[in-house]
Amino acid sequence: MNSIHPHCEVIAAYTLADANGNTLATSTKETPLRYIHGAGQMIAALETALSGHQAGDELNVTLTPEQAYGQHRSELVFEAVRENLPAGKELHVGMTLTPGGQQGKFSLKVVELTERGAILDGNHPLAGKTVTWQIKILAVNSPKTDRQVESQPIKWVNV
Repeated sequence: MNSIHPHCEVIAAYTLADANGNTLATSTKETPLRYIHGAGQMIAALETALSGHQAGDELNVTLTPEQAYGQHRSELVFEAVRENLPAGKELHVGMTLTPGGQQGKFSLKVVELTERGAILDGNHPLAGKTVTWQIKILAVNSPKTDRQVESQPIKWVNV
């Protein structure tokens, strides 16, 4: 039986809960957690905790904010004037904006509407929270030579 090691594919069922035990997210049979171990697709501390485990293993991994999604950073909450917000889009509290379109590397949540525009929050929604991952490893697949590891290529730009 394969244990989790760099470049293998890991498939797992999970439930993510906050410090009070409230469920924040859970996988389904159709949408399990699936990632390439060691490819930077997973939270580093969670990936470390999963290393060496095998299919069938179940574990609970509690991560502090620093290990998971970082501390809440007040400098990432700011007011954006209407001219700098998407034209022709009606904003409402709770909506998410992704600068750069769907390929954006970060999201901004609208937390308040103002006379001049909107207050946006660039923190991860779980920033500042301790979280617990309840994980059951469903499969550990060795890398196949005919399959490339999914990754984002470096894109060079002229400045």
